[in-house]
Amino acid sequence: MNLLFAPGATLFWTSSAIAVAALLAALITAPWKLLLADSQRQHVFFAAILSLAVIWLLQVSVWSAIAIHPLMMIVTTMVFGWSFALLIGAGALVVLEVYQIPIRAASLEWDMALAQFDLRTFPVDFVLSVLVPASWAWLMIWLVNRWKFKNPFTYFWGVGFFGAMLSCSLIGACSWLLFYITDSAIQLEAVSEHFWIFVLLTFPEGFLNGILATVMTVLYPELVKTYRDDWYIGKEK
Repeated sequence: MNLLFAPGATLFWTSSAIAVAALLAALITAPWKLLLADSQRQHVFFAAILSLAVIWLLQVSVWSAIAIHPLMMIVTTMVFGWSFALLIGAGALVVLEVYQIPIRAASLEWDMALAQFDLRTFPVDFVLSVLVPASWAWLMIWLVNRWKFKNPFTYFWGVGFFGAMLSCSLIGACSWLLFYITDSAIQLEAVSEHFWIFVLLTFPEGFLNGILATVMTVLYPELVKTYRDDWYIGKEK
């Protein structure tokens, strides 16, 4: 979910505090050595940033206040882990804003299109579109890894499909809560009256994340950071 205009001061600073703390934690805890040691994972890392930005262009505007789009953060977290998922999402938000410059220029002058380049929405977009689903995915992975039932389906369907489905309603609820406590009336009304859109996204989000999680786990398990073959299929390390 993205804001379509600059947030109020309270919303901006509240989201900024949360976003800065999360990004600092991600930068500190991210396994940089593992990423730098594997060129294939580096390619996937940068491809994920560009792919998310393109997917997030598929937006549905609500009251010209917020834009709702597919997230794909569940499968991103499954592949890269929580820390890198946050950094990928942050990079995708910046790339998304850059992508939109030529799109705006098609209907506006270039100088006006450049003038609309505004990253003040970044903290809010990051908290709702990146931090919330990535943290939810990490919680689901933690829970699934503690189940006694050993089956790969509990991983890529339990997290990738059902986890992604539940994330849509969770994001809607967190959006409502954030807008409520920061007294963001326009955004709050947009979410309150159009919460059904989050519900409509439930199955498509679950299906896309579930399919991608299954493909990545089956074909490229070495790239899926959170997949434990010793747990799910009893493979000896």
